[in-house]
Amino acid sequence: MLSVIGYIGTGLVIGAYAPQIWHLWTEQCSAGISERAYALWVLSSAVFLGHSITIGDPVFMVTQLVNIIALAIILVLARRFRNQICSAHARQFHVKE
Repeated sequence: MLSVIGYIGTGLVIGAYAPQIWHLWTEQCSAGISERAYALWVLSSAVFLGHSITIGDPVFMVTQLVNIIALAIILVLARRFRNQICSAHARQFHVKE
């Protein structure tokens, strides 16, 4: 039963990253993305993945793999669309397009 709760948590992780990835991909907008922060999150997820492998926790392994993949996608897209801003963020930040 605890594993089911863990996999539900992993689904929530996917749901949390999906809007960010979708916005980066569809709007080609990197506004508000801190590449350093995301890079540190990748590093921390890699450390947690190593720990989860060491203790043999499959739920934690899957969650950290999901984190690493999602964070890597975000980093690649943020670099690809660096300094690009969508109209919604331009209005929010009062930037002329």
